[in-house]
Amino acid sequence: MTVCAAGAEGSAPAHYKGESMKRKFFSRLAAILCTCAMGIPLFVFAACNPSQPDPSGDGTDQDGTDNTQDSGMNGWYVLSQKTVEGYDTTGEYLFNCLHLDEDSAVWYETDYTGRSEREGTVEETEEGILIVIGIREYAFSYDEDAKTLSFSGKIDRQDVTMRYTYDADYALPAQVSAGVAFTDELFGEDKSENFYNYCPTTVMEGNDTLHVWYCSNRDSGNVTDYVAYRKGTLNSAGKWEFTEKQLVLEHGESGEWDSRHVCDPTVIQGNFSLNGESYSWLMAYLGCKTSNNTCNEVGIAVAKAPEGPWVKVESLNPIANYYQSDAYVGNENKWGFGQSSLVSVDGEGKVLLFYAMGAAKTCTVVEEWDLSDLGAPQMLRKAEVRERGVTNASGGSDCINNADFAYDPVRGRLYCIKEDFPYPTDGGVNWIAGTNTLLYLEIGENFDLLFGDETYVWNKFAALDTGTGHARNHNAGFVRNGQGNLIDPYRVPVLYTAAELAENYPDWNAGGQWPSLHTYRIHGIEFTIL
Repeated sequence: MTVCAAGAEGSAPAHYKGESMKRKFFSRLAAILCTCAMGIPLFVFAACNPSQPDPSGDGTDQDGTDNTQDSGMNGWYVLSQKTVEGYDTTGEYLFNCLHLDEDSAVWYETDYTGRSEREGTVEETEEGILIVIGIREYAFSYDEDAKTLSFSGKIDRQDVTMRYTYDADYALPAQVSAGVAFTDELFGEDKSENFYNYCPTTVMEGNDTLHVWYCSNRDSGNVTDYVAYRKGTLNSAGKWEFTEKQLVLEHGESGEWDSRHVCDPTVIQGNFSLNGESYSWLMAYLGCKTSNNTCNEVGIAVAKAPEGPWVKVESLNPIANYYQSDAYVGNENKWGFGQSSLVSVDGEGKVLLFYAMGAAKTCTVVEEWDLSDLGAPQMLRKAEVRERGVTNASGGSDCINNADFAYDPVRGRLYCIKEDFPYPTDGGVNWIAGTNTLLYLEIGENFDLLFGDETYVWNKFAALDTGTGHARNHNAGFVRNGQGNLIDPYRVPVLYTAAELAENYPDWNAGGQWPSLHTYRIHGIEFTIL
């Protein structure tokens, strides 16, 4: 699928359905600004081609005409401030600008979802300048002294302010052809090569860098899980360019608790000390020594950089020990503990560790730890995550399983994306989810609600389902900042794993390969919150 080139022209649906979910809650502003009074133009514009404004970005039109030295409002206007419901979103754009000339203007915007450009019309009113884009109207004011265009009003039922400031020296970044859209298959080997990529955890750094850790295999056709890493960089075309795969965490030696597989990473930033060394990155991961999907456990590793080297905290591991837990008694051959999610409590060493438990029942557990000194870790409290209000994509009751979590400090909400039961059975694939449900919990400024006796209720706000174009959508994770927080309280980007069915992939058993696993690939999607 391609990323939407234009913003939402109406309210965004809570449920992803094909193209509709790619629309954003912002309006894409492109404007043609021209005002007259008493039949005399108030501003003087240079003539240029309205459909091709300055494609070079150097201040000249296609015929070489300089359009940056005109009087009045001609030239480039760069976004200097934007808020949504009082929240500053200015820094979320790689670039956002308007180009104005005699009777046309084009608005350019690039953020993690892609690059867009749109045109519109304008007329002078008693209140100011009216910008019309499609059926939407926007009333702008112009400050001649400051050379700013300002908007304040409702967009998709939200209070939005915007200010664009004239910049005579601005040059539009040139287009490039490389990269992939956020909604595309982000990276991975050709499916015929028998490699898999799934279960991403992601940290967004600034507005143009994605750190992605995920599960993959090292050898073609060999089902042995490693934690892999790629760094993504957003280019001027709104596309992502990723580095080559690096295997940054491997299984332990024979007989160790994680000797068979390591996978399902979750990563946050903070301050952690181990053996006299300081580390700024913390990973929780699933490890096991079995080959039959039983007795999984959770371990911890640290690093000084996203790409590593990652150091396992052997003195602590496994931090969630299935064999020594009460859950193990009578459930010796059950799934165990894993599929963890980390959220920072204080930006330093205190963390919430969520993980799935598959023993006598399936649920999710949360533990609060102080891991500032990994030589003397402290578990502060523990609870089972309650499931009142939890549903699947069809609205039926469900448990929280294989979930990722993120905190929104602006609204005081804890967000959850979890896989839905029952798993579908069509297409010969009955062991992975087809849909995921997105939920939030009104939790306030701290996490006490998770550990107290007070009843709380989860609220569903979206579903990740076959509207993606894929029959199977599973092992999803939020795009978060380094503390495990949402990057925006109104936009929720997610990376998820898509898989194909037998009828969708002609070489289903290529090279004796396992069905479906070699089709696992990672894609992005964005949800909006109104």
